[in-house]
Amino acid sequence: MIGMNVVLKLRSESLLLLGGYDTRFHEDDPLRTQSIKGLWRYWLRAYIAGALYEAGKLKCKKECTSEICEKTGNILGSLNSASKFRLIIDRVSFGEERLKDISGAQRIRLLRLGKLEKISDRKNLYAEIRIEKSPHIEKIDENERKLAIGSLLTALSLNGIGKGGRRGLGTFSIEIDGFEGKFLKDNKINYNMLKELINETLDSARLYLNLGIERVYEIPPLDCISRVKIDLSDIDESISLFDKKKVPVFTIIKAEPKTRKEIEKMVIELQDFFYRPGRSKRMSFKITSADESQDIITKKRLAWFLGLPREQKGTGYISDVNRRASPIHLAVHEGSALFTLFLSSDWPSKIIWKGGKYEKPRNVNGGRVREAYLCAISCLEAYLKKMNYRYEVIYP
Repeated sequence: MIGMNVVLKLRSESLLLLGGYDTRFHEDDPLRTQSIKGLWRYWLRAYIAGALYEAGKLKCKKECTSEICEKTGNILGSLNSASKFRLIIDRVSFGEERLKDISGAQRIRLLRLGKLEKISDRKNLYAEIRIEKSPHIEKIDENERKLAIGSLLTALSLNGIGKGGRRGLGTFSIEIDGFEGKFLKDNKINYNMLKELINETLDSARLYLNLGIERVYEIPPLDCISRVKIDLSDIDESISLFDKKKVPVFTIIKAEPKTRKEIEKMVIELQDFFYRPGRSKRMSFKITSADESQDIITKKRLAWFLGLPREQKGTGYISDVNRRASPIHLAVHEGSALFTLFLSSDWPSKIIWKGGKYEKPRNVNGGRVREAYLCAISCLEAYLKKMNYRYEVIYP
């Protein structure tokens, strides 16, 4: 059961990179409502898309995007209607203890190229977020309320807030008042039980939208949260986490260091998976041409799956889209990390790999995306094993 008001008590875990309206950090207003609402909206869309996909109604990207945006806007507001929920941030405070320097992390180095003026580098940023029914709303359906709050909790578990929020930065521990569920332990989210949170929220999305469940065989046209598993046994890539005949289109892999590691070290190590130089160095691969690389992602020209643009000095992966975020998210919490992976066909139809004098167009069809997805999982398994992490699938 969910009360009318829900209070989230957040305490920062990994480094926060937060900027205000002028891109600079403001200690008197570190957590901006727009930043959290943007994250909330993304994960709410993923749940709505998942419910449509499992009902066999997520067919066309263009038409579905319009419907998903409409359904999302009905809950969190749009140009045509106000949000049914108010999100209020208060009681923000900082501890005095400074975080250890993680300037060596790849994401930090990239952000500093953009001359980031100031960052929050202290431990124990504490904040309380209140979620209330908007004054103009008389009543909110129970499934609508569960879908909204569940998607926000999912967002704050699988992403961080601020810059680098998909790469292990800006994470929080979360204590909850006004919300009950099997995924809570002493009112805090138990990441081992995230499956309960996600399934309850996905069921609420299905009931709210009045949808059934159909048998689905194709990968979704958009990133979505779903329990669907599809047959990828025709792809020549070995993985141990899944039976290739039943590979989930949405999965969460939990990784824990076998010996205790500070969160700052975990962020640096796990971020390096997303970048060829860091990945190759940690895997002890020799520096070679792409064709001779020991790194499968590089050799098969599949690094576009880690996010676009991926181009430097006229080389790399070139497409006609300005940006396509990686479908692999990383959230680093105290003692463990969560890798979230989406499989969808939402990619440019053609990507050109350019290396020096060589230029190779790559048609990105459903088969190519499925191959990239399995390859990423296989490489992640090998990387975590090499870095001395235990890992397991906690969803679905």
